[in-house]
Order: sequence, then C-alpha cells, then structure tokens
Amino acid sequence: MLRVLLLFVCSVSLVSAQDWARANLEKSPRHREWVTVKHDRRSVETFVVYPESKAKTPVVLVIHEIFGMTDWVQDLADQIAAAGYIAVAPDLLSGMAANGGRTPDFSYGDVGPTISKLDPDQITADTNRKARADAWQRWKKLLAK
Repeated sequence: MLRVLLLFVCSVSLVSAQDWARANLEKSPRHREWVTVKHDRRSVETFVVYPESKAKTPVVLVIHEIFGMTDWVQDLADQIAAAGYIAVAPDLLSGMAANGGRTPDFSYGDVGPTISKLDPDQITADTNRKARADAWQRWKKLLAK
C-alpha cells in the first residue's frame, strides 16, 4: 500500500511540476508552432520556436529526455529562442502512440519504455539536417510577412 501511495504522490508531483512550464509558454511573446517534418516514410511532429530577431539566426536542436515531449521541453525550446536561436524539438515518439499519436497520447507509464526501444538509426534520421533546414526556411517566410 505504501508503494502505491508513493507512486501516486510522485505522479501527482510530476504532473504539477509541468504547470509552471505550461504557464511560461502561454506568456511567451515568441512565435512557436508544430510542424511536420517528413523523411523517408516517416512524419515527425516537431515543435519550433523562433527568436524575436530579424537577423540571421543559428538553429539549436533540442532532444527530449525519456519522458518525451513534455511542457518542460517546450519551455526549454522557448528559452533557447529567447536567447536568440531557432529552437527545433522533434517529438521522437511521433506516430507511435495509439491512432498514430505522439507523446501526449501515451499513458504516462508507457512513454519511457517506448523511448528506450527506439531504433538509434530512426533517432538519427528524425534529428537530421532536414528538420533544421525546414525550420530556417519557415522562419524566413515569417520574416517576409
């Protein structure tokens, strides 16, 4: 019983720990969007945040940890954009949840085991230059508006 109670408390604290990250994102003035990056026969949902700058800007690739694409990872991407970089954060679980969903579509306990089984070659392909190049092109189009 104690083990179940401890697990519940840890789960509640992890969920509430993301609230501050979600609140930070909602207050952010930076442009952010979800884009689909296609390669081979795979579509990777990718979170992109753009800096508030019109100068040529480098791209930083953000790789999420074993908990998947959480609000914390999205907040981190926003912080990187605040520092003047385009932040590109692919959800490595894209298309793997029920009905082809991504990280939020998994049960909390299923994310870590699924990530631990990812094929290293797939991870490399999901984080290739194409995602960064696509983000750069989208940013140039946004600036032109």
